[in-house]
Amino acid sequence: MTGHNIQAILIMERGGIPLFFMKLDPKAQDLDPMLVSGFFTAIQSFSKEVIERDSSMFQVDYGARLFTVMSAKKTDLVAVSMGDWIDEVTTILHELHEEFEKEIKGMRRKQKDTLKIDVAFPEFRERIVKNLSFRGISGSWVPFLLGPEDSDKGVLGPYIDGIKSVDDIVKTSGIRREDVIAEVTRLWALGSIRFCSILGKEDIVVSTSKIDRLLQTSSATRAEIDQKSPEVLTLLPRLSSLIDGRRSVGAIVEALSESSSESEVLEAMDTLLEIGAILALTPEKRRILLVKEAFELAVRVCEMVYSPQEALLYLNAALDRSEVPEVSGVVKATAGEWEVDYDSRLYEGLDPRRLMELYAEWMKILAQFVSSLEKSRILKYAEALTDTYSAYLLGRYSTDDLVGFEEFSFWLEMNCVRQEARR
Repeated sequence: MTGHNIQAILIMERGGIPLFFMKLDPKAQDLDPMLVSGFFTAIQSFSKEVIERDSSMFQVDYGARLFTVMSAKKTDLVAVSMGDWIDEVTTILHELHEEFEKEIKGMRRKQKDTLKIDVAFPEFRERIVKNLSFRGISGSWVPFLLGPEDSDKGVLGPYIDGIKSVDDIVKTSGIRREDVIAEVTRLWALGSIRFCSILGKEDIVVSTSKIDRLLQTSSATRAEIDQKSPEVLTLLPRLSSLIDGRRSVGAIVEALSESSSESEVLEAMDTLLEIGAILALTPEKRRILLVKEAFELAVRVCEMVYSPQEALLYLNAALDRSEVPEVSGVVKATAGEWEVDYDSRLYEGLDPRRLMELYAEWMKILAQFVSSLEKSRILKYAEALTDTYSAYLLGRYSTDDLVGFEEFSFWLEMNCVRQEARR
């Protein structure tokens, strides 16, 4: 089945000890066993009644992602997915879960405690990919081999060199595309390969504190990269200045097009991604960026429809109502001037649940700002803001990013209806 939305699967003992972890979405960089098991622990604390009723399946929607928990006799399976749940997946996961319980039957405690949960149960991993496949493997991704020389490389081993993309392998091997995808998927499931060049032009990237060390001439990190990829350091000063928390990969490539080729920029960004100096925004952080930009646009439109002085007053009033420093501290308002800081380092290390709480707070402060506006011009303001959002936000963000944001449009419409009723 290829149309599923599952990003990762974790299976744990009832006591909470992880036994198995597998990603079905190589781009889900933020998902790891500790994160998912931590979520499950939080879910348990808030959902004891559900679990105690021996429900075989329940779901918790955290906004950007859905956590589905399936309980069997000895283990719990947690599936992390995006978008709507697909009913056909339920049966597949139940069957796989039953298979796993049979797989661990008779396994000793010492064996369980020493499992490498990212690669353990290779045959079970192959069954998963046969049943569920991967989410959107791109032909531009470049696989490279991991592990010892004698590890399973399959029929594609001679073609996987860390240079050829999936499309290149299809052309040079003469193997059908669907068979190449299936074999690449199998090797990923076994932990035999990883991918580079996974950034798409629509991805929005942010820098981490590691990029600072690359810009320090005396740092060991810079010296290491200088030996492996000196061309990255040549491009880094200009490239780093463009990674501002808002620009997409495509926009960065275009901005550097006069001095560097697309391939040079993408290869440099791929290296930075590999060492953790940059990250692609997760679904939760994309939503936060969306509402931050929506908030800035709301204030800019207010400056035009009302006045810059009034807009600043309304802005400060909205900020004063917020008690969340991760939100109010991001908007820098001084005498006569203001700006929104798009550096996402403030959100480094926060789990998806906390990020969605911050998203909700941003939505709240956006609504409070608009509610404070003088009502005689609210209809004109709403029309101008709607046009601005349509021209900028709707073309910039995906349908998944916009889920939940429609609540603001309904709220804005209600304010306009109330104003019409007063006339």
